[in-house]
Amino acid sequence: MDFTTALIIIAVIYGTCAHYPYVKFLEGTGFKISILSLKWETKAFNRTLIKWGNTRPRFLDSWFTVGLYASLILLPVATCLNIFLDYEEGTIVIEPIIPGINLPATELGYYSLALIFCSVVHELGHALAAVLEDVNIIDVGANIFFILPVAYVNISTEKFSSLGHKKILKILCAGIWHNLVLAFVGLLIFSSLPFIFSPFYETDKGVTVNNMASHSPLLGPRGLKVGDIITKINECHCFRQLHNVKPAFCIDSDMVHDLDESIPLRHLENGIIECCDPKKSRNFCFEYLDTADGILLELPSHVCLPGRAVVEKSTNFCTYKHDSCSDNQYCFRPLLENTTSLFKIACNGKNVIYVGTSWDIYRTVDVSYYVSNGIFSTTKLPDIVTKIVSYITAFSFGLAIVNVVPVMYMDGQHIADILGDSLLRRSLGKTGAKLTTVIISWIFTFLILVHCVFVVSKIIL
Repeated sequence: MDFTTALIIIAVIYGTCAHYPYVKFLEGTGFKISILSLKWETKAFNRTLIKWGNTRPRFLDSWFTVGLYASLILLPVATCLNIFLDYEEGTIVIEPIIPGINLPATELGYYSLALIFCSVVHELGHALAAVLEDVNIIDVGANIFFILPVAYVNISTEKFSSLGHKKILKILCAGIWHNLVLAFVGLLIFSSLPFIFSPFYETDKGVTVNNMASHSPLLGPRGLKVGDIITKINECHCFRQLHNVKPAFCIDSDMVHDLDESIPLRHLENGIIECCDPKKSRNFCFEYLDTADGILLELPSHVCLPGRAVVEKSTNFCTYKHDSCSDNQYCFRPLLENTTSLFKIACNGKNVIYVGTSWDIYRTVDVSYYVSNGIFSTTKLPDIVTKIVSYITAFSFGLAIVNVVPVMYMDGQHIADILGDSLLRRSLGKTGAKLTTVIISWIFTFLILVHCVFVVSKIIL
């Protein structure tokens, strides 16, 4: 049970019992606690926001005018992203973050901190733009719904509604504009981090194993341990783009003749061909990939070989070019189930052999893309900074996208209302224009919900 949940439970109990000091405490501090929700409001920042909004009015007017046009340019781009690109060949452009599913529970603190910061920057844009247009700020606050922290600002709706369309759009688009700028700055900082930490860490020497889950299949005397530096996985000097590609190995013909323990071929129910004795779990059935070109094959089409011996003695891969092996070597690929692959992990001068899925490696091995040059023994500092900056960049851009699209109860709904009233009122009338924008907003709300369900189901399944 986290702190927020415990606090809400205590609040419900005390509120039900109607303890007078408890009620007065909440009224004095601005807190409002209900089931799955913790809300806080204050007027303490009103004077500061008014001062900031009136410091350089000409600059702020130009700043938010640029933000208005940038948001209007982003509107059709974000619309296309939500409609067309989310399902393109399985590529996910906008992905909902779900703690415990596609967000590690250990990174929940980074998630919350980044989301709060991005939300505050977003609302700061609304507040300063409102002050610039002489709209009163009632109060500011924050709301934690379950584990979702959100900041907000309350302004005078009467004064806001009396403004012209352009001024209203400047206030509505100010938060989106601030998120776009924050995302751009975050991207610049993120790109500069390897250079910033270059006196102490290297980023082109592999990855450092920071932590391993207790149930990781890669733990063990012949496996990985914390502090190992992984330099290569199969034929790829990478960790981010690890896929379940079945590797193929160049094997000496003498090794095939000496170690082959194949039995008559059997076709299994899953479509895999088996040529090894099931009792010998360390052996794998390998398929000969070299093209004969009309010449008789020099080796059997399928051989049964010990997996570790093949991986350790093989000096080259032939995954993508089956005819790339040197003389007296031939290309063989292990026959494994669809999601299973054979991984040769090179680290600290040794080879770790693992048979499984890339998802198991990602899920149970926590790595840093920084390798210490000896000055510091851990990579905690660059890892923490990198995670915070990456979350802020991603969340800020995500907030800009979600808020500019016409979705119910978001900034985009109100932007669509103003644009609809400006562009459609003459042809459809006030009621027709309003009805059109409401229908559009509900359509996009439905599309967003469908997209979230699709992404969640794809991640889980």
